[in-house]
Amino acid sequence: MRKVQIMPVEKRPDAEPIRGYRLIERLGAGGFGEVWKCEAPGGIFKAIKFVYGSLNSLDNNSAHAEEELRAFQLIKSIRHPFLLSMDRVEVVSGELVIVTELADQNLHELAEHYIHQGRHGVPREELLGYLTEVAEVLDLLNQKFDLQHLDVKPRNLFLVSNHVKVADFGLVNSLADAVTDKLHAALSAVTPLYAAPELFLGKLSRHCD
Repeated sequence: MRKVQIMPVEKRPDAEPIRGYRLIERLGAGGFGEVWKCEAPGGIFKAIKFVYGSLNSLDNNSAHAEEELRAFQLIKSIRHPFLLSMDRVEVVSGELVIVTELADQNLHELAEHYIHQGRHGVPREELLGYLTEVAEVLDLLNQKFDLQHLDVKPRNLFLVSNHVKVADFGLVNSLADAVTDKLHAALSAVTPLYAAPELFLGKLSRHCD
């Protein structure tokens, strides 16, 4: 079988990876992809994530995109005010592209802001308010949908109008799939500093988050 060469999605200011969605600036990158600020139809600003890897690839280059798409299928129907909303998911030239609401900053950036002001981090009462909102979402995923996020960390907790929204669901797993190859693939990508101890033993429990 001859492999067809597909041009990668162009990522630069003013490019339109999806018709009507104009890229403005690169916001950052992580282990699963890079995120840009974009202007959506109607002049509304959104975030657009390009997941690393091609779904058309015949080798392991597709692993990240396949995992993110699998996770999206688990989470797409869940609605909650403290979940970062996903507007659309497209496959463009084999690349998974996810459009979400645009956050003000993440919790890591907020902590850095306070540290630069000479503080020790986010003030206790403010932080506890954010974590209460995070806990509400994680309880919903856990108790109603039997899901574990598995990548809860400051960089994945976004602030929108002084409220936290949980995002980046690339590792989310169902407790019903606790012995599948998909689970083992997710566990290999967890962030060690924030991972539950049982994950290092290759086990998923209801208490991981």
